Amino acid sequence: MNNCLNCNLPLSAGQNFCPNCGQKAALKRLNLHDIWHDVVHYFTHADKGIFQLLKALVTETGTVAREFVSGKRKKYFPPLNFFLIVAALYVFMGSVIPNKSVRPSKQNVVNAYQKEPIPKESASGYSAAATRQANVGRFFNKYANFVAMFAAPYISLIIWLILLRGPYNFTEHLVANLYLIGFTNLVRCMLWTPLLALLHVDPTIKWPIYAFAVFEILYRAIFYYRFMGKFNTTGKMQALGLAVLSVIAWWVLISAIIFVYMMI
Repeated sequence: MNNCLNCNLPLSAGQNFCPNCGQKAALKRLNLHDIWHDVVHYFTHADKGIFQLLKALVTETGTVAREFVSGKRKKYFPPLNFFLIVAALYVFMGSVIPNKSVRPSKQNVVNAYQKEPIPKESASGYSAAATRQANVGRFFNKYANFVAMFAAPYISLIIWLILLRGPYNFTEHLVANLYLIGFTNLVRCMLWTPLLALLHVDPTIKWPIYAFAVFEILYRAIFYYRFMGKFNTTGKMQALGLAVLSVIAWWVLISAIIFVYMMI
């Protein structure tokens, strides 16, 4: 008779798995093949791989969170794991995509309409603004994961307080926002930011921020509509209101962080 190497429970002959903890009864020494197999299985498992989750977050949106909090835990990739992986990717992408506003070139200090150099005072102001923008960009590239970790419970708390008599508690709203913020941050760092860098979009202009905000509002509205499960006109209006409110709350948080950072 052997004992389980994980929990030390005695195992009888013929038992392939420990009835107490579920670990395999017969284990061999680890090798690189085993590690690689576990990594591939972790991300691509047919039932709850991360790629299956991404597909569901695109095609089913808030249904993922609603089913997870209702008890279908084995079906989906865990929300916290997904959120932390995206946070790590966000920081990595921020380190490999160059920040174009660190050293403004002479071409950036040219009048877009007349194609003539801007007056010295304006050029100096532009350079100072670009430098401040670069400093803020470096800060968020370095600490984006911490900002996102704070944003998830912050936004969840606001929504929970507004829907205090709703069907979900704070933790269930937090689970929903881990999926939601994780997905929108993934789109931002893996698609939106690289696209802007590829097109050499000046990082000091504002339209990319507004464009992504529109995407976030639309995605959040669909997400909350399906998550809340009120499939009527009232549910649509509530979902849109929550989406706008959460984006405003996000902007308030980011603005507060930038203000504090610039004051230090």
